Amino acid sequence: MSRLDKMLSDWVANDLISDEQAKKITNHENYKPSHSWVLYGFLILGAATIGIGIISLIAANWNGIPDALKLFVDFALLIALASGSYFAWEKNKPIVFEVLLISFIILCLASIGLISQIYHTGGKLYQALLLWSIITAGVAAASKRSFVPFIWATGFLFGITFAALDSPAFQPIFQKHGSPVAMTIPLISALLAIICRRLGGEGGQTAALRSWTITGGLVALVIAELQLWRHRSIDLGIAAYLPGYVFAALTALGIGMSIDYKKAQKYLLLATLGLYLVPFHFPMFEIQHKISYAFCSVAILATMAVFLASLKHRKLFQIFLVALGIRFLVLYFQALGGLATTGFGLIISGTIIIAMVVVWNRYRKEITTWAEGLVE
Repeated sequence: MSRLDKMLSDWVANDLISDEQAKKITNHENYKPSHSWVLYGFLILGAATIGIGIISLIAANWNGIPDALKLFVDFALLIALASGSYFAWEKNKPIVFEVLLISFIILCLASIGLISQIYHTGGKLYQALLLWSIITAGVAAASKRSFVPFIWATGFLFGITFAALDSPAFQPIFQKHGSPVAMTIPLISALLAIICRRLGGEGGQTAALRSWTITGGLVALVIAELQLWRHRSIDLGIAAYLPGYVFAALTALGIGMSIDYKKAQKYLLLATLGLYLVPFHFPMFEIQHKISYAFCSVAILATMAVFLASLKHRKLFQIFLVALGIRFLVLYFQALGGLATTGFGLIISGTIIIAMVVVWNRYRKEITTWAEGLVE
């Protein structure tokens, strides 16, 4: 019995719907066009496999192929994929459209590499990624799902990251240190997500950038703390963090001007933004205590969890709550120190883990409902 059938049986048993309504719902779901992510994934895998096969055939005879023929085939494939995407859009075939879009933007990046090789232009990876991001931004915006925009956002943000670390223009600012770069990248993603939300609504581009904002922010916090653990916390001065301040200020302005959030939700987002900036500046104030970083992480996860709960994003709220529990556990180990490795310490640790799981499993719905009502 499928999950839908179980739900319908439960609803019928509790007199929420009638048998006839349950049958209508079942028929509607059974005959509705399928957009399974599994099917979508296999189509992407198939397209990627074909692409790899073509690349393998070309690579085996690469030196013997004239440059003009290489460029002709490359641009012919680009035109074919672009045309196929257009016709798939016109005939309302969304999955085919998305697969062709993915193939197109990947081939665009390969084309940049091909042209660079033929004409010996040189260049670095971040230059190729940023150029690719510029010429494919419209393609990513045309997607109705989040996968193509996610690939685009990944390339764009990695391009900015590598540029900040390797480009001579940014070396005097960031001094090739990862901490200020890690702090800045999620802020860029957050600002772009706000702009996309304002201009294009809740589309795939907005969702992709928002996902990278959360992921990048969490990774940045880990980087900040790992540098302390490795005794590599270096006071780089204010200049290294100035780009981050600019993007943080613009992000805060975007949050304040947003019409999508209530006042309390804006305060939560602004509080999260402010807390996010704090641990990167501990070296400036010679704060080297791991507990300080831990409390910052806990505060950030807690405020973000409450914000997500206020938006009724229950799955994300629960993920952040689990992350909060894990961070508390790590904090416990940090505070306990060497005792955690002793038999007595391990017994206490195991008991705490089991207790956390039991409490979460028992009161998960109550905690979620309580958090959702905090800002109402």
